[in-house]
Amino acid sequence: MVSIPVSPYCELARWLLDRLGIPYKEDGHAPVFHVLAARRHGGGSVVPVLDTSDASLVDARDVVNYYEARCPKERRLYPEDARTRAETERLFNLFFDEFGVAVRAWAYAYLLPSNRAAGIRVWTSRAPLLERLAVRLAYPLLVAATRSSLGLKPDTVTKQRAVMDTILDQVEARLADGRRYLMGERFTAADLALAALAAPAVLPPE
Repeated sequence: MVSIPVSPYCELARWLLDRLGIPYKEDGHAPVFHVLAARRHGGGSVVPVLDTSDASLVDARDVVNYYEARCPKERRLYPEDARTRAETERLFNLFFDEFGVAVRAWAYAYLLPSNRAAGIRVWTSRAPLLERLAVRLAYPLLVAATRSSLGLKPDTVTKQRAVMDTILDQVEARLADGRRYLMGERFTAADLALAALAAPAVLPPE
C-alpha cells in the first residue's frame, strides 16, 4: 500500500485491512514524493494506492469496495436491506467527498503558515531517509504546492469549519436517540469513514 502515512484517507484503508485481518506492507512517502511510487502501482496523485497483485486500487473508496465484494457476509460494511444500504452509502460519500476534504483543508490551513517543525514532522513520518532530508530542504516549495493544490486561502479555516460543523451537527442529530453507531447497532462503512476522516480534527489518543 503506497501511502502518505499521516493521511486520514490512508488510515481509512489501513483500518479496513486491519479489521479484516488482511496482511499488507505499507510503503510510506512524503507528499509530492508519493506520486512516483503511486504511479509504479497504477495510481496517480491520490493515495492510498493498494496493489493486490490482481488489481490496483487507486483510492480508499476502491479499497472499501474491493474487499466489501470479497469478504464474508458477517464482516461486510454495507447492510443488505436496500434502503439502509442506500443511506449508508449516502453517509459514506458525504464523509468521503465533503467532510474529509474539509477537514484536510482546515487542518493544513492551520498548520502550514505557523508551524514548520510540526509540518515537517507529520510529512516525514515513516518516509524514506532521502525524502525526509528533501522535505527539510524544500519545505517552502512543498508548502506552496500544497496550498495551491488544496486551494488554501485566508478564509479557508472559517469556510471549512462551517462545512465540518454542518456535517457534525447532522451526525449529532442522528446519534441523539442513543444508538451506538450511525446506522443503529451495527458498525458500517459510514462509521469507518467518519472515524478515520475526523481524526485530524478530533485528535483521539489512539
